Amino acid sequence: MRQLLILIVAVSALLSGCSRAPRVVEPVGPSELAMLVDEINTAAPGAESYRGTGDGEIRVSGRTLKVAFAVVYERPGWLRADLRPAIGTMGASLTALALMEGECARLFFPARLLVVSGCISDVAGYNDWLDPASMILGLPDASFILKMTGVTASRGGGTLALEGLVEDSRVRVKIDEDRSIITEIELGRDGTDAHLRLSYEGHGWKPGTSAPRTVELIALEGESREMRITIRYNTLRRGESIDRDAYDLEIPPGVLEIDWKELNVWR
Repeated sequence: MRQLLILIVAVSALLSGCSRAPRVVEPVGPSELAMLVDEINTAAPGAESYRGTGDGEIRVSGRTLKVAFAVVYERPGWLRADLRPAIGTMGASLTALALMEGECARLFFPARLLVVSGCISDVAGYNDWLDPASMILGLPDASFILKMTGVTASRGGGTLALEGLVEDSRVRVKIDEDRSIITEIELGRDGTDAHLRLSYEGHGWKPGTSAPRTVELIALEGESREMRITIRYNTLRRGESIDRDAYDLEIPPGVLEIDWKELNVWR
């Protein structure tokens, strides 16, 4: 019995050691990346535009605001959204109209006659090679992977993890290998304390779309500045081209406009 116990302990230790073995990291060439992107885009073809509604939560420096939203999105890089505080949270003074074009956005608070503007490049290693509106909505075009250089890959638990550079940005991408779906994107710059991470969950909830049910965005700058945005779709439908002029922000003259990093809540 003592010998059997020793054998069991030895086998358990061996198996435990094997389970902690490091992942194998391998280089990935351009042709392999092209095949991967083709698989992703084939498995989840995107539409020209989307319209959706849902609920969200915005957390900045320890403060939380729950909102309901309606959004219209058109590729590439255009988004229009209405945000209203959820029942039981802060009042109508925080109702906002948002417009994102390219990497920059404007947020208009009609009740406060205030416009808050800013760009995603303020908080992460972002360049103009990526569509931030599609990232935030969970509808990224996988073609950005083709711009990555020095790419390495590791596998584990059904997830393919890519890491590489696009210009001066370090990019990490996680892909569900069984479904060929992007589940996480992380951006940052070496030598800085700012990075952006987006996580996507609940794919397949809406037949005919590639959108996840839930998106979480985390933007960090050092230890003192952190923003988290979580959105959860209730409805989503594909569409055709959109008349963007019909959704333009109508901002009256004399409205105060400030940079979003000047808000007290972010300090």
